[in-house]
Amino acid sequence: MANNKSVLEQLRSGLLKEHFEAVKFGPYRFIGKAVYARSGKSDKIFYGLFNLCGEWVFSTLDGMEEYATEEVHNTAFYQWSRYDNKEQLLGYVIGRFMKPDTPVPENMDYYDIPEILVGKAFVAGEDKNEGHACNFGRSARQELYNPSSSFPLSAEIFPARDRKFNLINGFGTNVVGFYEAVELKTPPQE
Repeated sequence: MANNKSVLEQLRSGLLKEHFEAVKFGPYRFIGKAVYARSGKSDKIFYGLFNLCGEWVFSTLDGMEEYATEEVHNTAFYQWSRYDNKEQLLGYVIGRFMKPDTPVPENMDYYDIPEILVGKAFVAGEDKNEGHACNFGRSARQELYNPSSSFPLSAEIFPARDRKFNLINGFGTNVVGFYEAVELKTPPQE
């Protein structure tokens, strides 16, 4: 008998512990608020920033339903161009993937994303975090895919829909994801 539950429902219910797929993605306009967190320091700083900015960002984006996409997840989008090596600061944009040409609310940042191939990795478990999702996703893609050389995209995905970020998302199982732009490996020439 086929399972009609979505991947996230299967992860939350314990039917799946991890999932990886490479899919066409975009075009989107990613809208949110740029923040910085110190590299290698406690995740508490990042989660504090996520909560602080997220409430305002996500409630604003919730009010823009006509521009919503199927990518409804709360997201921390890495922008490596915002990495400050001297200060060891990682640049994130906390927000969501919206339709192309979505008007950008005042005091928010945006990035236009073309149609690309993205590896989507999700993991579930009370002890799982975005680091586990990142490691699993990179491991799962190694055989067939390389990171994209044409469009760098990395994003931590938090599928909680309750708008109050919570490491344990109220379902008893933490579900987190990691998206990475990928491209098919070229077979070796003989």
